[in-house]
Amino acid sequence: MSLRATLEDRFPGARVVDQGSRTTAELLWDGNLYRARLEMQPLARVVVGIPSTDGFELLLRWNDRHANDSTPRAASFDDSFLVETNDLALANVWLDRDSRDALLASRYVSTKHADRDTALLIRDAAWQHEVSNDEVSARRRDGEPSLERMADMLLASLLLAGRPVRWARVFASLGRALGGEPASRIEVGGKPALRLRRGSIDVVVRVVRRLGPGDPGRLRVIVSAHRHGSAGETLSLISESLPRAAWPPPEDPSIGGFPIDRRAAELLDAAKPSTSMVRRHDVEIAFDGGHVDLDRLGAAIELAAWWAGDTRTVGPYR
Repeated sequence: MSLRATLEDRFPGARVVDQGSRTTAELLWDGNLYRARLEMQPLARVVVGIPSTDGFELLLRWNDRHANDSTPRAASFDDSFLVETNDLALANVWLDRDSRDALLASRYVSTKHADRDTALLIRDAAWQHEVSNDEVSARRRDGEPSLERMADMLLASLLLAGRPVRWARVFASLGRALGGEPASRIEVGGKPALRLRRGSIDVVVRVVRRLGPGDPGRLRVIVSAHRHGSAGETLSLISESLPRAAWPPPEDPSIGGFPIDRRAAELLDAAKPSTSMVRRHDVEIAFDGGHVDLDRLGAAIELAAWWAGDTRTVGPYR
């Protein structure tokens, strides 16, 4: 059997093409289309494309449970893997239960026991997994002779690549409760996770990592809106608990200040954002990390719309 036939058997409906030493596949998984490429020789590799990750890097290598003494540790995910990342908050979000279970399951190879009519599970520590450059990959230092193992690695990679879809479902439940339009999967630093409208104001919610191209990155949820009727006043509010490295660039001090009225003060108290920025042409309210509860997010959306409208006159809802 060829790798193409193996993949078509394991993933019904997949469009698989052999291209010399490389095999490509297009397949529908959990309601979304994925493109993958696989190579068995000379170095085995499985790569699945994913939406934008804004420079996020995550490397997972198998750990030796007997490295320190002869007593095996518990077969938990943390004991089994060495994890390297450039964004700890996003790594914690990415490695949800489905991702961890898929990676742990991919380590074990089922083979026939030589003496009994039972299955024997053997640990295979040759593969390592990575998220980088908007791809999920699994690779090993040498070739992979087993067609089934290649299919196993594709399955594990798809489950790891599916994290933005599962993450989007969390935002979708918030979005529906707030009357918004949710995305089908999260793009970090890309398309909005939620789109909402408050009166004449369009508000979007994004997940981002970097303040700029040279920034090392810090996971944040951003609520933003384009200002209507702006006179150029600006405002910068930064939580005392936010580390200095995560502060946004300062505004020009020569520009007039934007007043905080009673309505804005109430919404700020309810939202408790990490930063609130009113710039010349837009409003941006940020939360540190990748999770925001319904009440705080709802307050931030109302605040962004309030500030984006001309609050000195009739406001955005009247």
